[in-house]
Amino acid sequence: MRDIAQGQQVSKKLPAKQLIPYVLLVVGAVAMAVSFFLPFASAKGDYAEYLKQYGDRVYTSEAGLHNKDVVGLSLLTFLRIYIAGLQSGKLLGGMYLEAVICITLMAVIAVSSLLILLFGVLKKPIAAIVFSVLVVVAFYALRWDFDDRGVLPSSQYGYGIAEYIYPISFVVVVAGAIWFMASRHIAKTVHQQLANNTVNSAPVNSAPVANGAAVAEPVALSKAE
Repeated sequence: MRDIAQGQQVSKKLPAKQLIPYVLLVVGAVAMAVSFFLPFASAKGDYAEYLKQYGDRVYTSEAGLHNKDVVGLSLLTFLRIYIAGLQSGKLLGGMYLEAVICITLMAVIAVSSLLILLFGVLKKPIAAIVFSVLVVVAFYALRWDFDDRGVLPSSQYGYGIAEYIYPISFVVVVAGAIWFMASRHIAKTVHQQLANNTVNSAPVNSAPVANGAAVAEPVALSKAE
């Protein structure tokens, strides 16, 4: 009985131990989803001052953006620019294939980030890890393309805060997911041991049973003299 009581005390502590990695998983997922709206590219130097000073001037009419909207370019803003350029046929250098690839990669990042958040909230750590890997692969493929074509970094733009949040949030999501799986496995193991101990320690009726009824032991009667 003492072992069972101790086991029950341990089992009560397990939900709290699972809560910490769960929160870590969700926080990482939220950070990854929010990063899509944070500056992936930031204007620098005199160009940044120019954009701020003439913020109401039209930057691109096709995407409906003004100078103040492109001081910091998020992946969402890049997505709008590429889609607008593809639809209008005014892409620089006629790089339609590159635009399609970039749009696809950014769409993968956006959709996968939302799925990571969904699976994180639903406590599906394996799915969260799979889509986190997909986000990171798409993110660094996009980053390599921007670097290869000289989009980023450039004389006007450098990388923004999203460049750093994506890899950090990936580590947080994976660490939280693995920790959560390990904590849940420990919890299941402890509960199983408690169940086994309860079954093994249950009292057993030693009276013989025949046809569903207890059989009374014979009682020796003394002879009357």
